[in-house]
Amino acid sequence: MSLPTSHPPQAEPVEAGTPRTPPPPQAEICPPIDRYEIQRELGHGGMGTVYLALDTYLRREVAVKVLNRQHIGTAGRPFLLAEARAAARLSHPNVVMVFDVGEQDDLPFIVMEYVPGQTLAQAKPTRIDEVVRIGRQICAALRHAHAKGLVHRDVKPHNVLVSPEGVAKLMDFGLAWALDAQIDPDDSFVGTLSYVAPEQAAGGPITHAADLYAFGVLLYELATGTLPFSGSPMQLLLQHVQEMPPPPRSRNPHVPPPLAELIMHLLQKDPAERPCSAADVGHLLGVLGKLNRMASLFEIAR
Repeated sequence: MSLPTSHPPQAEPVEAGTPRTPPPPQAEICPPIDRYEIQRELGHGGMGTVYLALDTYLRREVAVKVLNRQHIGTAGRPFLLAEARAAARLSHPNVVMVFDVGEQDDLPFIVMEYVPGQTLAQAKPTRIDEVVRIGRQICAALRHAHAKGLVHRDVKPHNVLVSPEGVAKLMDFGLAWALDAQIDPDDSFVGTLSYVAPEQAAGGPITHAADLYAFGVLLYELATGTLPFSGSPMQLLLQHVQEMPPPPRSRNPHVPPPLAELIMHLLQKDPAERPCSAADVGHLLGVLGKLNRMASLFEIAR
């Protein structure tokens, strides 16, 4: 099954940006930024607004993320600059690339690769083989980021862009810090509650294992069509910290047992009990993909 490329009639696509949220009151029209001519707004999310722009030097389309004016200050600027520095260290086919960073009129901005497409939240695959294929690509992005000493901290379908060709790209490293970074996160909770790792919810140290837990939630959602936990924010926090979700096959009996086992392995409460690395998870998904293809061939031959 190819992923759908048409957009919902009530919404514009969100390309190489952050999850869609309602526009802020009295949203500002962005003037030209340095050498980048703003074409149109692509979406709002997190701390910034993303625009489609033309790089007048290289004559190519780019996505420009500008920090919302109300977030500028001691907290906002370090967040955006940390995002740029983190993402600029990454060069991988499954990561949205960062080209430039700067400030104009006290507005920090990041220039990113423009990738037409939909978020994984908009274009959810419905076949297990597609879930496995997309999952392998996300694992490849995480493997690359983790090798650079980065933790994404907010892995979820809204932060995965899927191109019309079916290539998945992890985006919005705005919540990523280098493990050796000098910037300390503020006291507010960072991350999306539905995908938050137990140690992250409890305010403990965050390592690569937190990304693997969030990836497990993402796989659970794609494979079963529902999130592992639901409820109020406080209920979600408690469930992530204290409870194991229902087995994936109890919600979708078509989930292959090995995939269900891997998902539950990723969702272990103790980080030490999860898979060791994104590379290991990607390898297991590769094996699952081959087994699924073999099963399909046997089914055809019957």
